[in-house]
Amino acid sequence: MNKIIQHVKEFLDKIYLIKLEGITDLDATASVLTEDSKELSRKILQTIIDEMNVSLREDKVSRKEMGLVLHEKDRERKLLTELGEIEFSRDYYYRKEDGRYEYPLDKILSIEPRARIGETICAKLVTKATEESYGKSAAEVTGGVVSRQTVRNKILEAPVLEKQPEGREKRQVRVLDVYADEDHVHMQKPFKERGKKNKVVPLVTVTEGMRRVDKRRNETINPMHFVDEKMSSKDLWASVEGYIDKAYDVENISAIRIHADGGKWIVNGLENFANVEHVMDGYHLQKELRKFDRKFNGKTVKYRLSKALEENNRDKAELILTELYKDCSEETDREAVQEMQTYLLGNWEAAVNRYRSDVTGSCTEAQVSHVLSERFSRDPMGWSEEGLGKLSKLRVYCKNGGRIEAAHFKSTYECDERYSEYARRFLEAQKCGYDLSWMNDMSERYVFDTTSGTQQAIRFLGRTNNSIFS
Repeated sequence: MNKIIQHVKEFLDKIYLIKLEGITDLDATASVLTEDSKELSRKILQTIIDEMNVSLREDKVSRKEMGLVLHEKDRERKLLTELGEIEFSRDYYYRKEDGRYEYPLDKILSIEPRARIGETICAKLVTKATEESYGKSAAEVTGGVVSRQTVRNKILEAPVLEKQPEGREKRQVRVLDVYADEDHVHMQKPFKERGKKNKVVPLVTVTEGMRRVDKRRNETINPMHFVDEKMSSKDLWASVEGYIDKAYDVENISAIRIHADGGKWIVNGLENFANVEHVMDGYHLQKELRKFDRKFNGKTVKYRLSKALEENNRDKAELILTELYKDCSEETDREAVQEMQTYLLGNWEAAVNRYRSDVTGSCTEAQVSHVLSERFSRDPMGWSEEGLGKLSKLRVYCKNGGRIEAAHFKSTYECDERYSEYARRFLEAQKCGYDLSWMNDMSERYVFDTTSGTQQAIRFLGRTNNSIFS
């Protein structure tokens, strides 16, 4: 206890010095006090850990009950925490019961074997990495103490997290709008092979429609995003189906509209629901029509095909394309007509639905841009399949409102009940073992204004001396 008192006194001396000298730079003073506060906390923790270690070593009766034989004293260990790096020593014991060697203090303190970084720091590193590079995550969370590789390792160690529907009652909606598209992500080049290698990352977003935010912007209602760690479209759609069935009263949904660009992996999506309607994404449809129109400049192809779609007149569209094909003199032009015929007529129903007045506008590109591209494909970086799969899943979890927490990095092992009981007895013994009357001496030593924060803190600690260690 004397060491803790000394640490606190040294800290209060620094505060008193600031009081005497005055504050000339508020930001700099706050920064210094922050570091001093962390240093004080680290010293207090290290002192308490040392006391626990010595207490166990000297409590031969309890050690005998637990079957522990001291093998080696004061093996050093470090753990990076929010307070910085905690350095402490603990004893190494032989367990008679099963012939193993272990550190009981590590288990009492819930420190994972071989862990060098605390679970809270792990959670912050991974959370930051879902938005920024590994290097920036390491720099912002730990000041560069850990490496980029460490951040990646923690991402791979994180469990697969899935945001669950909120509330017990299923939501009542008339229409669900489902947006499906994919991002194309640059992958690392194996064996330095030339050329780029891309990976398709499918994304599905389930929403309850859109609402107007201002004159120039809409937003989706209750969006929920989905990706699959293995990039399996089958497993992805299975997850989407499970969510819809769990979150919504499906029997009262009149339509589930899948907005997409006609990709093959999307066609069979949500096939287990009877009320599914496919809607061609407006951005991709107009893009194809404009490109086709430029190919046959002056023939108003885009306008005429759009009118055929508005009227749901398939024969008219086929006639337009047939006439264009007959007029083509170049083979490339004929191929362009055939491609448009395959694209348009192959997705006719979905394209017609795009022109219906009761159908919500599409935002598939915006969803991909916001959820995936911002992190994975805009900067010139290459990804491993394992890293891409794990981080994309974690990013989507955060975008859905999930929070990566320290508990997600806890292993399944639990502290031996004998150690837990010993820890409880140790803490119980400390309750009445500390004399905090020194705080009265401190208050007399430092002649502060009675309304100052430090003076109030000292008085508060004095009033709570019976419960501070409970």
